[in-house]
Order: sequence, then C-alpha cells, then structure tokens
Amino acid sequence: MGNLIALFSILALFMLYDPALGLARLLVPRKAFEISEHFTNAAVRHIFSIMAAYARVHLEVENPSGIELPERFLLLTNHQSLMDIPAFIALFPGRPLRFVAKRELGKGIPFVSRVLRGSGHALVERDGDAGQAMRSIRRFARRCEREGSCPVIFPEGTRSRDGEVGTFHTAGVRKILDETPLPLVVAVLDGGWRIATLKDLLLNLRDTRFRMRLLSVTPTLGAKKEVLEAIASARISIVAGLEILRAKTASEKRDRQIRRPLRSET
Repeated sequence: MGNLIALFSILALFMLYDPALGLARLLVPRKAFEISEHFTNAAVRHIFSIMAAYARVHLEVENPSGIELPERFLLLTNHQSLMDIPAFIALFPGRPLRFVAKRELGKGIPFVSRVLRGSGHALVERDGDAGQAMRSIRRFARRCEREGSCPVIFPEGTRSRDGEVGTFHTAGVRKILDETPLPLVVAVLDGGWRIATLKDLLLNLRDTRFRMRLLSVTPTLGAKKEVLEAIASARISIVAGLEILRAKTASEKRDRQIRRPLRSET
C-alpha cells in the first residue's frame, strides 16, 4: 500500500510542477536556468521525502577516501534505472548536474520531459545516427561550460536491468572532454536496478536503498590515450565498488533477519 501511495503522490507532484515550471520560464525567460534549478531541486527533495515516508527509501553517500569535489567536473557512473537521475541530483546538493539521456525521455513524462528538454540536458538517439549524437553532445558540453554546470554521462549507454556493469562506450566521454576539459569524477550507484520498471516500483520500492560511493577524481585529461585509460580504469573501479556496496547490503540484510527472531522471542 505504501508503494502505491508514494507513486500516486509523485505523479500528482509531477502534474502540479509541470505547468508551473512552464509558466515560470515563460514569464521570466532571462532566469530560465535559475528557475529550472529551483523547480528541479524542489521536486527531487519532495520525491525522496515522499518515498522515505511511505516506502522507507534511503539515500546514502560513501566517501571513504575523503574526496574533495572540484567546482566543476564530469561525472562518470553506472546506470541502473530512471531513478538514477533524481538520485544523483539529491546526492550532489548544490551542484547543477546535466545529464546525457535518451531522446525518448524528452516527451510523455509530466515535468521530467519538460526539465530534460528545457534545462540544458542532452537528448540523443540511442540507436540513431552517431554523427547526430556527437553533435548533440558537443552542444551539450558547450552549454554546460557557459552555465557552469556539471555534465553527467552513463557510458553504458542504457540501463542495466540486473544491476551489473555493462560495456563502456568512450565516444561521448571523449567528446565532452574535448569541448570542455574537466576533472573526471567516478562514482558507483547501487539500488536502482530493483525498481527499473513500473512493475518493479510497485513490488520492490519499499526499503530500497540508493547507495553511492565516490571512487576517484582525476585531474583534467589531455591526450586521447589518457582519456581512454581513465575510462577503462573507471569501469574497473565501478565494478569493484559495486561489489563492496552489495556485500554491505547483504550483510545488513542478514543482520536484520537475525534481529527479527530475537525481538520476537523477547
């Protein structure tokens, strides 16, 4: 029941925010960037507050190496579900993040599609013309530089339905760094694969934990070889980081199962 309440509440939130954002941007076009940031951050806060209240969804950040984030960076990470985007926005408060996403998300989803279309995100055809995709990413990188925002790319190119890390594609990462040289921040996120579809949301949302682990920061990269080596290293560290997160989740689950019988006996 809590899952249904959470989902309907989020849908109602999107239906309310969608026309409000459109009207605000229309009335104050010079403040479009700030308006979009305000609405997006407010929506994300409300989404996770609703899910925490009705479905006990948690967001957690691990930074074992004490990584200090630069002012601007390119975030490279794995991809498990549509909830990854709001999760990263919530996990990087105060950082204007812009995502490379598939074009289909740019229509049909209240509020979400409007934000993706009008707030500087890149919408690319996943299986379309590679040249068109690279041109879109080039424009996207230049917008991020003008706005002072941080580009985010999922080098797998699509969601991993079982949460395992897929093959990394390098062209998008290289194009962004060619256009706007930035430090490369690598992170791993786990939890979204449990709610990758609408059916999964209804069945598995309760007690979902989004765990992000910051893995590394690489200074601004230069030559193509350096970029390719950094991407290959990022995938290795993401796979290893995912194993750490899942081991921790499994251990906590075992602890909960042990504690429940003990409480019932008392």
